[in-house]
Amino acid sequence: MLYEKCGIVGIYSPTLFHMLPHALTAAGGVQHRGQQGTGIAIKTKEKIITYKSNGLIKQVFSTNIINRLDKPADWVLVHCRYGTYGNYARANLQPCIVKTKDNDTLAVIHNGEFAATNDFISVLKNKTKKRLKKGLSDTYLFSLVLGLSQGVNWDEKIINCLKNVKGAYSLIIGVNGSIYLARDKFGIRPLIFGKIKDGYLAASETHAFSKIGATVTREVGKGEIVRIDKRGPVSIQKESGRKSHFCDFEWAYFSRPESRYPTTGQQNNKKPSEWLSVSLFRERSGAILASEHPFPEASFVVGIPDSGISLGTGYANTLRLPYRQAVVRDHFDRNGQDRLFMRDDEMRKISKKVLGKLSLIIDARIWKEAVVVVADDSIVRGNVSSEVTRAIFSMGAKEVHWIIGFPAIAHKCHLGVSIRSGEELIATRHKSDPVKIAKELGATSIYYISNIGFIKARLLGKKFVNTTDPKKAFLENGGCGGCITGLYPVTQDGVEYEKSS
Repeated sequence: MLYEKCGIVGIYSPTLFHMLPHALTAAGGVQHRGQQGTGIAIKTKEKIITYKSNGLIKQVFSTNIINRLDKPADWVLVHCRYGTYGNYARANLQPCIVKTKDNDTLAVIHNGEFAATNDFISVLKNKTKKRLKKGLSDTYLFSLVLGLSQGVNWDEKIINCLKNVKGAYSLIIGVNGSIYLARDKFGIRPLIFGKIKDGYLAASETHAFSKIGATVTREVGKGEIVRIDKRGPVSIQKESGRKSHFCDFEWAYFSRPESRYPTTGQQNNKKPSEWLSVSLFRERSGAILASEHPFPEASFVVGIPDSGISLGTGYANTLRLPYRQAVVRDHFDRNGQDRLFMRDDEMRKISKKVLGKLSLIIDARIWKEAVVVVADDSIVRGNVSSEVTRAIFSMGAKEVHWIIGFPAIAHKCHLGVSIRSGEELIATRHKSDPVKIAKELGATSIYYISNIGFIKARLLGKKFVNTTDPKKAFLENGGCGGCITGLYPVTQDGVEYEKSS
């Protein structure tokens, strides 16, 4: 199965105010990161209120629900779930709420996936002697472990707990009158915070800030823990100093084109104005693809909405080819808002949804005898690409060539992208052979951006670090391309690359 990380948002205010509408609007900026379910935790003067259900924000939170739940609050946490570990049961929706032995209530939201989750199970069995339900999410298990952590205050308890936690995590934790922001030591998943008029905002992507007019301050550092309370943000654990291994699939697919991130190796973490937009990164990838795999004889280039559009325009502009948005997204189709790649809970139905969500402009003067170059961010299973290929040929095209802005995905991920079996991956089935992949898709050809080309697109001129082992290229250049190479910054059992190499 295949799903990715989640979208997380936290708002804190030193004075009580009605912040739920602001939090939900900001969360709309990360809705694309998780579409299975949505949940909130609201810290009012008296208690923590929670509400969560399956569905999108607009489906779960009607006007009546918002009016009923919107109380003056210290903080609000919002989570958009995309399941990566555990089953799809409603019990695994976040925030995860845990009552501690000291009668504190914890609210936890998480983007990523923990490694060595059997360690959580062992700790819980040893300390509680209780039987655990099957299918619990890694986040829920972590929350239970955090609730048992030792320390004189929550600063110490959170620091002590995270010392022993491995994997990919960006966390927002609400307890009493504070929220805590924490990120794994390699910075695999994004987490950014900044200022709003009445307090502070933390979120997975900068687009959430744009939604409510907030100002981005900086990202949470690798391994850093930040506490936000009435005194403002304070770093209670400094950055790890380890090499960055930010997920490269964030650049290619998951993040919105409007969002921005610091570029690996650049000294611009504290200057968000210098961060690279995801849209421009994808254009740069298209330009690199144009040099690696040019089709000067193409009739036109078309990008698959939404994340393939910038790639296609970058490719077309570099080769001075016509660009036509002859494949459009129908936002009013019942599947128009879905990211079909992420609906691994409905995998068998995906092929039937493709030509509802996506529509071809039906005009033979566009397609007849055309040599079409189709640009897309990635190919995972191939069920979307094969349907699009078939439709383009049916319109009268002569040739259909795919250019892909992410190298072939041939390995399942245990760090926040829900690729739960290698057999579902088209590149795995064909050992990443583009000729065989194209044949299964029914396409004339398929060309992937090279590993080096992809990495250079995000380095922004910083020198590429050459390696004798091609599998290490992503890790040695500040990223994680484990789904491409099979080499990750941390294994599923918690063994770290830097220690084992």
